[in-house]
Amino acid sequence: MNRNADESETGEGLDASKNNEDRYYITALARGLEVLACFRSADKGLTNHQIAERCGLPKSTVTRITYTLTRLGYLVQETGGRYMLGTATLGLGSAMLARLDIRQLARPMMQELADFSGTTVSIAMRDRLSMIYVEVCRSTAALSLSLQVGSRMPLAISAIGRAYLVKASEQERKDILSRALELDEMAFTSMKDGLERGLRDYAQYGCTTSFGEWQKDVNGIAVGFFPIGGSQLMSINCGGAAAGGGGG
Repeated sequence: MNRNADESETGEGLDASKNNEDRYYITALARGLEVLACFRSADKGLTNHQIAERCGLPKSTVTRITYTLTRLGYLVQETGGRYMLGTATLGLGSAMLARLDIRQLARPMMQELADFSGTTVSIAMRDRLSMIYVEVCRSTAALSLSLQVGSRMPLAISAIGRAYLVKASEQERKDILSRALELDEMAFTSMKDGLERGLRDYAQYGCTTSFGEWQKDVNGIAVGFFPIGGSQLMSINCGGAAAGGGGG
């Protein structure tokens, strides 16, 4: 079955196939990390079968991985056999967020913009074929969507993802398109179209746009940027629903 890049947000299973001939590549470790990465903030717990489908792994392999991760505290098993992320993952996430000085520096201005525009303003970084929010500021007047730090947005059809594609180096763009092509042809086409649309928007407006493409009646504009003293590309967006507030 073909999977659109916007539907497979992390690009599960790509690294293992790409690096199976690399003698430094530890497949078991990669699979364990793929399992952790497949969880979404909106999930109410996942079964081994659901995890296997998301990661493209045999259920027997997933069963051993979830058992190990549960023993280590990275997963917890709820009543009914569903798994959720455990407290051990907090240490990884908090350590990463703590080094992002841009969050503290930008937040006052982001909040001011959100209040002025009645929208939601967010900063995101790329993770494979999606963008992950690392800071979110909402207007008190906004009818905001359930987007928060850790939420994912698709690269190809969101303004914040397209802004990243536009600002990325030629080599990084090639790597992203190659990763999408490994997923399937539809994913590659979607990513290529997203890049071309972003380039046109940047040339015309100085920012990327997404009006009702990520979700109906949700509009967003965004730009990519490199923080002062930082080497990792980020994107910032301003988004809202038709009645105000949102993401994109």
